[in-house]
Amino acid sequence: MLNRRNWVVLIVSLLLVASLAGCTATAVSMPDRPITVDVQTALDAQNMAMSGLMAGSLELDESQFSSLLSVLLEQNGGENNPVTGVNVWFEPDNQVFIRVNLKEGVLPANFGNTLDLAGTIGVENNHVVVDLSQAGVGNMSVSGAALAPINAQINAALADPSLGVAANVTTDTGKLTVSLGGM
Repeated sequence: MLNRRNWVVLIVSLLLVASLAGCTATAVSMPDRPITVDVQTALDAQNMAMSGLMAGSLELDESQFSSLLSVLLEQNGGENNPVTGVNVWFEPDNQVFIRVNLKEGVLPANFGNTLDLAGTIGVENNHVVVDLSQAGVGNMSVSGAALAPINAQINAALADPSLGVAANVTTDTGKLTVSLGGM
């Protein structure tokens, strides 16, 4: 059974593959910093996030954020979850790079098993939003208006009231800081 997160990943994957008809033959340029993703780092990040929520601000590095996101997707995704993990890199000026690792066979074989996304992260209407500037698989990428439906799906998931209300989001090399409203 597909839950909301799995549907978002599946829809984003299908929209990206469908939009590759107007693509360029260049890969999305991703940072080359290694990110460690493991359960212990996810548990540590969860504790830091809970403390940060109580204090009104939280800061996570790339390994903490990626581990937490990957473990949550694994635990809540069910057997039909197409995602095996997520790596997220943060750069200054609210730039974000996301690599979604997919199970074998989710994408056509010549595309590989990863979706690469690049853009910015911020706050709009008190919710964290992502504005993608480029997305791709393998050596193919799309940009511009083709990303509007993908942005819409991601931001619909981020607007879930259970994720809280953000007042500010900033990034620096390797870290994300989220300040919460009402704190």
